[in-house]
Amino acid sequence: MEEFKTFILRIFSILFIAFIPCTGLFLVYFYTAPKIAAYHEIKEKRAVLDIFGIPYRTTEKTIMGFTIKGYDKDNIREVFDTSITVDETEAVGAKNEEEGKVYKFIKDGELQGIGFIRSRIGYGYNKSSAMSLFICLKPDMETLKGIEVLDHSETPGLGGRMTEDIFKKQFVGMKLKPQIKMVKERKATGDNEFDAITGATNTSRGIEEFINDAVQEFWRKSGEQKW
Repeated sequence: MEEFKTFILRIFSILFIAFIPCTGLFLVYFYTAPKIAAYHEIKEKRAVLDIFGIPYRTTEKTIMGFTIKGYDKDNIREVFDTSITVDETEAVGAKNEEEGKVYKFIKDGELQGIGFIRSRIGYGYNKSSAMSLFICLKPDMETLKGIEVLDHSETPGLGGRMTEDIFKKQFVGMKLKPQIKMVKERKATGDNEFDAITGATNTSRGIEEFINDAVQEFWRKSGEQKW
């Protein structure tokens, strides 16, 4: 009988010890999940507004002599909701709910551009990690209005430079037909060419393939749909 009590006590001790970290992890997830979701929401909305050149309110705080710049999240949401039309459709080759959205900016009755988000694994230097881009087309559907990098796992200082404005600006006004092309060992001169990131050829090639594949998919799945 004494042995049985000892056995039961040990079982309860093990369960109690396991319960504490599990509860801790649950509480951490419960606390951080909404914050992570809000972070990605604001990041995507900022990307859309930045591509279309729509201003939103920024903030500045000075702490111990250092100026920290931030963004007014409520203002970003308000500006986005009043400026951007979001169509949810299955006609654009979406693989999840977020990719089922098409973002449009209409100013003075004129369509300024159409954007969509794509996330894919297998592009860039790190083939096992996802890359996520917001790709925006001009109304002719054959010219890039611009791109924004939402997520990546490329090497900082090398492929990670894909987030720098000097690299992303190359895609503004770029022709998508027949395809965009990365060039290295010379300067890009064609209206469908962009300069590779120095020391990050695989990442640059991955971006080339990513955009070409995503746009082709968008065209194919959109068909004759009028925007």
